[in-house]
Amino acid sequence: MEFDEIFNQPNHKMIALSISRAADETILEPVLKLVDTYNISVHLIDDETRLTGLLGTMDERYLDHPDIYIHGAQSDVEAADKAAALVADGTCDILMKGAVSTSVILKAVLNNAHGLVYNGFLSHVALFDLPNYHKGIILTDAAMNIAPGIKEKISIIDNAVDFAHSLDIQRPKVALLSAVEKINPKIASTVESKDVIQSIYNGNMREFIVDGPLQYDLAVSKEAAAAKNIDSEVAGDADILVAPQIEAGNILYKSLVYSAGARVAAMIVGAKVPIVLTSRADSAEDKYNSICLAMKSLS
Repeated sequence: MEFDEIFNQPNHKMIALSISRAADETILEPVLKLVDTYNISVHLIDDETRLTGLLGTMDERYLDHPDIYIHGAQSDVEAADKAAALVADGTCDILMKGAVSTSVILKAVLNNAHGLVYNGFLSHVALFDLPNYHKGIILTDAAMNIAPGIKEKISIIDNAVDFAHSLDIQRPKVALLSAVEKINPKIASTVESKDVIQSIYNGNMREFIVDGPLQYDLAVSKEAAAAKNIDSEVAGDADILVAPQIEAGNILYKSLVYSAGARVAAMIVGAKVPIVLTSRADSAEDKYNSICLAMKSLS
């Protein structure tokens, strides 16, 4: 499925969005655009004086808008906790990280009192629109799991496959990335790729195809695969890229955005609700697309 096709299928059910530390124009711009465009309500959590002042500056009609709710919070921790509580009690359907650090919002999500984690494993997924690739492609995990082992990588793949299914990608092709395409005992990710694949196919999981280790060029380029004589259903046609660890995933994420001109939409999966988690430096368009992606995942 192409990147834009995903956002051309709006979810028509009423959706409520909870945003921690929302008093930031780069956050409010895409959020208010959604309020004006779709059947969505938003709960903004931050310092009330700052929030109302910023909303009034942007457009005074937002100060008395029936779908905009303001909740006061004086600290990052309080804002994150209130935002998580709003999704935990069913008031909101989607949680969004605003101008607060990832660690603070995730601590609130993982708080057992909120009961937001149902399968015990969260991971980060990012959907990219690459200028020279023929479809949208998912990268995981660039922001959540630091050095996943075999068991964790299988959970990361499971989450990414479930996410792909929510986007109507029926049998996603999963590429386990590494620096080389052959097993090398000195490169741990190549050995882990073999073990991950063996564990997956021993479990008879067939709703996706997985291959690895694969270099990045082999995962996204049929020409590169042909030049290196790689025979793989995944090569050149990957739907999901699995980074070996967070450093590689994060560097690839930011390289694609800042050097390759890619558009991106990102979120945390594995919780009871979608969690929109973008970089504070991501553009307003990327944040808008990320919220739309979370809305799509609810449909």
